Amino acid sequence: MLTEYEALLRRVSVRSFEKRVLEPHIVEELRSLTDEINSQSGLDFRLIHTGDASKAAVKLSGAMFSGSVSTCALLIGGADEISAEMVGYFGQKLVLRAVALGLGTCWVAGTFDRKSVDVELTEDRRLWSVIPLGYATAKVPLKQRTIRAAIRGKDRKLEQFIEFDHPLSTLPRWIASGVEAVKMGPSAVNQQPVNIVYKDGLVTARIWRENANILKYNDLGIAKYQFQVAAEAAGVRGFWNFGDGGEFIVDG
Repeated sequence: MLTEYEALLRRVSVRSFEKRVLEPHIVEELRSLTDEINSQSGLDFRLIHTGDASKAAVKLSGAMFSGSVSTCALLIGGADEISAEMVGYFGQKLVLRAVALGLGTCWVAGTFDRKSVDVELTEDRRLWSVIPLGYATAKVPLKQRTIRAAIRGKDRKLEQFIEFDHPLSTLPRWIASGVEAVKMGPSAVNQQPVNIVYKDGLVTARIWRENANILKYNDLGIAKYQFQVAAEAAGVRGFWNFGDGGEFIVDG
């Protein structure tokens, strides 16, 4: 199985899936991780597994996806900003584990049929996104290549992800690696609205693109997890304080 950092480097958003059921041991590992996340975070992630290749776990938009998946993660959490960020952070942890296991995934916040998801929510809980978990087709259809190119073509340049008052060449290697990982990460709103700030010896993450879409807090959590994984691979372990402007705390 790939390491978490290797999975980060390999991950792409998959929108074309084989009609194939996941092996039982993979389902069990994903279910175990989902339970672990819920216990640690207070979120309510759920793994839907139909066990039937002809029965989709969630109905995805035919305009954006091809094929179907019989396994899907429902990312459920509170309706507030911190919960939204935690959904992004822990959701990306689940995504990278899936990729490490050889699966294809994609963050899907809006292009799925919510009526196809059998879930009851209270007023203070929200289904933020779904993560289809399946096997990518060997050949990516032209439509999917076009969608991917259109989305990634809007990506910002690497230097736009870091706020630093000195030449980028002087960044500590672990921070530079973390920033590269943020750039490589998915974006729930396809706008990559998060910057890493390195000032006065502190590393923080902030939302630079202000808009009314609360999904930007999902992106904040995704970016923080990407950074953390890459920093650790570069030799620096740490953890994030949640919140816009939250600090990365280096262990030790």
